[in-house]
Amino acid sequence: MSLKRVFLFLIIIILPIFALFSNTNREYITVDFFGTQINWTDFEVNLPVVERIPRVIIDNKSSDYGNENTAFNISEARNKAQLKAREKISLQIVRSIETIRIDDESTIIKKIQSDEFFRERINEFFQLEKSELKITYIADRVNVDSVMKLKGKDGLLSFLPIEYGTEDFPEISGKSIVKPVDYTGLIVDARHLEAEPSLLPRIVTERGLDIYSYHFVNKNHAIDKGLVSFQTDPKAAMESQRVGKNPYYVLALTTVGRKKTGFSLSTEDSMKLLASHKTRNSLKKCNVIILLPEKQ
Repeated sequence: MSLKRVFLFLIIIILPIFALFSNTNREYITVDFFGTQINWTDFEVNLPVVERIPRVIIDNKSSDYGNENTAFNISEARNKAQLKAREKISLQIVRSIETIRIDDESTIIKKIQSDEFFRERINEFFQLEKSELKITYIADRVNVDSVMKLKGKDGLLSFLPIEYGTEDFPEISGKSIVKPVDYTGLIVDARHLEAEPSLLPRIVTERGLDIYSYHFVNKNHAIDKGLVSFQTDPKAAMESQRVGKNPYYVLALTTVGRKKTGFSLSTEDSMKLLASHKTRNSLKKCNVIILLPEKQ
């Protein structure tokens, strides 16, 4: 057995053991400068905002009576605080979404600056203002949690001017597979690598041949659930309905691209994965999970 195979075998054995002692929450979440949480598992953007409720002043002899930062009753005070929180959310959530990485080449803001049609489509998305708000009052504060979906017919993915499914999966020459296995999905374990999530990641062979990207998948499935789901817990991934009852579990060899948003698999694993027509159909439906290390 080569040193490379020994190393990969040890990683497969050791990583699940470490996982037993770590947080078993499957979600892969990044947090930006504004405190906005990008949930790469369920493709949601969450922004919590806390705003102070203005003082209620009913004494018309008070020097603060009628000032901008006061209110005549509790309802008006709460409405003012809510309005301020909503304004902050509208501004900050746009800035946060603009920093989301599309692929290894571009972020949303970079693409907006270089592509007029892309900019028009993203502006249409922002104008929808489809955030779901959860509002709670605690003492003299109002807490507003905003959740914006990135997937679904009103999500960001629906507004990306992307041509999905323009290519067939490649045929990889080499040692023939005597009896192809029908896999219901794919789990790529990249927890040992320094990688970054993106909306449109690529999976390639160790020689650089694309075996999974938006070029191969069904548009409706990609928009409804995302090209992949980034997660952290292998046990939860194996039990996920997304990849079905018989997913192909494989260790990524390396990251791909300058920003490390792509992943490479061995040629042998790639051949096994694409050998079955039913497996290719599962991949077309975006039945793919990529495991990344938990953010500390």
